[in-house]
Amino acid sequence: MSRKILTLVAVPAAKTSFARTQLFSNLFHQPSLVRGLNTHALSPTVTLISQHGATKHLRNRPDLTQYSSEGRPLSILICWLMAKNNAVKKYAKFYLDHGFDVLTVRVTPTQLLLPSRIEPIVTNEILPALLTSDHDKKLIHGFSVGGYVFARMLKYMQDHPHGDHLMASMKAQIWDSVVDVNGVAIGVSKSVFGESAMQKGLESYIDFHMKAFYNVATKYYFDAHHYYYNRPLNAPALFFCSQADQISTMDVIQEVQKEWAVKGIKCVNQIWENTAHVGHMRAYPDQYTTVLKDFLAKNGIHKTPERVTEREEVFNPISLGIHPNVVYSKAV
Repeated sequence: MSRKILTLVAVPAAKTSFARTQLFSNLFHQPSLVRGLNTHALSPTVTLISQHGATKHLRNRPDLTQYSSEGRPLSILICWLMAKNNAVKKYAKFYLDHGFDVLTVRVTPTQLLLPSRIEPIVTNEILPALLTSDHDKKLIHGFSVGGYVFARMLKYMQDHPHGDHLMASMKAQIWDSVVDVNGVAIGVSKSVFGESAMQKGLESYIDFHMKAFYNVATKYYFDAHHYYYNRPLNAPALFFCSQADQISTMDVIQEVQKEWAVKGIKCVNQIWENTAHVGHMRAYPDQYTTVLKDFLAKNGIHKTPERVTEREEVFNPISLGIHPNVVYSKAV
């Protein structure tokens, strides 16, 4: 019975999400809509967007060996479930306008509910693109369940022979409405059905699903929780959050920062009182982009003036026990 329920509610959502992914890629290929951009879907999950450089040699391959960044940094947008194309495009445009290349990553509700399906996506699509990229500076900008996807990335990066070099190139991390394991049920159900009776039914089913299918679902969530909290990326972090968000709650964010403080990770918070889940930029676009630009500037995330083709990079993590300068900024 549970498999039938999962198929009924998740498969249509997955088809819709894949269709949106394809539409998002097509939008950037239409000069009348977005001019001067080169876009290529490296895989069903990963798309590269740039204002410069040729992508014509990239043909359905999850790596970037034939692409030159020419000193531009890379923003890795790990999108929220069922993200609308126009919404994602606004974040991509911000980075493109500031001299970045953009790599978008999308997963479906089905893949999140059956997380074993995300593992091959991470190892066969996301990591090959990042490991073969020549971008000297990268940043992570994750939304909602993007924290879970990145935690799976952390696991494989830390086990990969070249993972240390890849993690050293990630100079900053931005988390918008990040969700922990406790928010999976409500987060997935609202992304599929919004506020409705069907949303409550799906939320109840997912709660049951997580209790009944520990080995195929829940253990992956707790493993991701461990990596995100205890073995994180050692880079400055910016959190966008809301006191009214019932999916990404303030106690979760505070607990994350408590764990990261021990590891010397500097955190900055932008807190609103009444914004919706992943709705902060929509509600306060000027303030959102101003905070983001200030964060990038303070952490030196910008285009390299002269392209460095060969270098020896050493990653020196901050010593344990140094507490960060956590800044709390509140807007109403």
